[in-house]
Amino acid sequence: MEKDNEIIEIKPKNMFAAISITQIICVVVILLAVLVIKLGFKPSFIKLQDWCKNNILEPTHITAVFDGEQQ
Repeated sequence: MEKDNEIIEIKPKNMFAAISITQIICVVVILLAVLVIKLGFKPSFIKLQDWCKNNILEPTHITAVFDGEQQ
């Protein structure tokens, strides 16, 4: 009984198109969700907008001074 050792070469697939399509679908779903919330649920959208302004778009203030090594 002879055992043949075969080397199977795996070629990577080009996933650029699949990843791009998935990203486009995600962006469209997010935009549609925001549009539905904005047009259909006005009070909820105002609360969400205020939350985003307070938590996500909060400006960063640097108060410490770092003395790095200067040559």
